[in-house]
Formats: sequence, structure tokens, C-alpha cells
Amino acid sequence: MGDEVSVLVVGDGPVSGALRPMVEALGWVAHVATDAEGVTEALPTADAVVVLSHHEGIDAPAIKEALAAGTPYVGAMGSRRTQTRRREWLLGNGLSEDDLGALRAPVGLDIGADTPGEIAISILAEVVAVRRGSDVAVGSISERDGAIHPDAAPGTATCPGG
Repeated sequence: MGDEVSVLVVGDGPVSGALRPMVEALGWVAHVATDAEGVTEALPTADAVVVLSHHEGIDAPAIKEALAAGTPYVGAMGSRRTQTRRREWLLGNGLSEDDLGALRAPVGLDIGADTPGEIAISILAEVVAVRRGSDVAVGSISERDGAIHPDAAPGTATCPGG
């Protein structure tokens, strides 16, 4: 990772809209891709890939491509059910359990984020922590068992777009 940090955001919607200016406020470069062609085009220069899409044709293939490229940070937003679907697809499409060990999913630090801006902050904080070599496993949502939104009844939490 050089001086100019490039973050590839896969998917659009409110979290993407909040994340992009925060990335740029750090002096980093944000690329937003909403299709496979955009992912393939931006991936070679990406230091971090954040998958916000919940579209089967883009999210898991983007994760696979990023992990295969050795991207230093790969994270994906989504419920435990969405993570299970992606994991099954990734394992069925050439990735191993070891490969998936580099994936941070659900993405972000466990700060109780709920709004698009808060979610963007939690994601960006995790990216910074990983870039700086901080041990963030204790504070990462991906390291916590159970519901992502424990106060919401199962199946009632909504994703703020993507």
C-alpha cells in the first residue's frame, strides 16, 4: 500500500453515499462500482474493497476477485444470512476456508452503528485499523456471534440500501 490509498466501494445506496466523502476526507481515493466491469477496472489499484451490494451477480464475485488479487482489506456488509449465502458461493467457486479468513464480514467495527453515516464510520474505522496494523478482532462485527442488530426481532432489521 503506497501513499495514495484507493478504496473500491462495490454498490450504491445510502451507505455508499456516506462512505465516499469520508474516504475522500482522509485524502484517499474512492471508486464506486455497481457492476462487474467497474469492479474489474478499479480492483488492480485498490488497497481496500468494501462490498455494500446485496446483488448475487456482483457481491460474491467482487469478493472472490478481491481476495484472489490479495487486496489488503476486503469487507462485506450484510446479515448473517447474506454472509452464509456468499460464503457458500465463494466456497463453491474456487475459494478455500483459508482464503475466506481474510474476509471481514459483516464489515465494520462493532460500535452499534445503525444509520448510513454511522455504518460508514464503522467501516472506515476498521479499514484504518487494519492498515495501521491494529488488533481489531475484538471490536469487529465479524468476530461477534449472534445478530448484527440484537435489539431487532429476527428478520426485521433493514439494510439501508445497496
